[in-house]
Amino acid sequence: MKKIIALIFVIFLSFGIVLSETVTIEAKRQVIKTEINKGFFDGDVKVQVGDVKVQSPRAELDLDSSTKKPSLATFFDNPYAYQEKGNKKHEIKADILKVSLIKKNISAEGKSQSIMLENREPVLTITADSQEYDTTTKVMKAHKGVVIKHKDLETYSDEAVSTVDKNGDIKRLELIGHVNIKNKENIIKGDKFTYETTRSEFQITGNADSDLTFEDGTKIRITSKYQQLNQKTKTVIAGGNVKVVYQDYVATGPKAQLLADAKTNKPSVVIFTGRSKISQKGSSVEADKIKITINPKAFYADGNVKTSLTGDSGKEMELMP
Repeated sequence: MKKIIALIFVIFLSFGIVLSETVTIEAKRQVIKTEINKGFFDGDVKVQVGDVKVQSPRAELDLDSSTKKPSLATFFDNPYAYQEKGNKKHEIKADILKVSLIKKNISAEGKSQSIMLENREPVLTITADSQEYDTTTKVMKAHKGVVIKHKDLETYSDEAVSTVDKNGDIKRLELIGHVNIKNKENIIKGDKFTYETTRSEFQITGNADSDLTFEDGTKIRITSKYQQLNQKTKTVIAGGNVKVVYQDYVATGPKAQLLADAKTNKPSVVIFTGRSKISQKGSSVEADKIKITINPKAFYADGNVKTSLTGDSGKEMELMP
């Protein structure tokens, strides 16, 4: 027969809720040893705090040595935690779940997975070797082999750090180390990726590489030291050894901007500033500023222009206007 014991303690879970109330623990076997400040729960362990539930084959509870109040709850053997609110559900799975009542955080260790569902369909999934959430700062960290899936977006990185608001929506997201982002046909790579939701803007630094396909089928690849994209203005800024490949154009320079048409939001102009070079089928133009238009396809060069043309004979001709 299952025994039921009620304990008063605060439990914090990554669902972004802080609760302080009576917690009901059900288990086939329960032992509380105050002399060693430990509680042991075994066999179909079920814990409920408000609308948050945890299921685990085995659990332990650490007590503070001076106050005898609970300080750490640890769930073993692939525990499962979840919370349901209306048509939304948040699940956490891992080899071990640890809830620190002093640090006010929860950590999921070993094959951790967090899933947000809406109408029983997953809308956000995070898998990693480990994850932790601080309910005070609202910061989530994921470590080693981090994979995030959201609709058509899929990201890979060594680490991830996100800050959420009181509603559980992400305010800031950082991906660190071997970043690879896939969104439909778009692929973005780099050493670090930062996304600010309030500005609808992301930055990628360190070996930034964006292979972009726009709604009209236009393909552009941009490599540089850093890149910044504003989703509202559809503007891309790239700096540091910039290289842009568009159809048979290859353009290089210290800094470039990709601008979208204000009406169609489609890419319309690429502007290089600083000494830049554009090549096409063996011919090239160098200038202090180069402008490439997407439709119609053309380019314009200004400032100390140097043109090198290759004809059918293979001989080069240089013009220095």
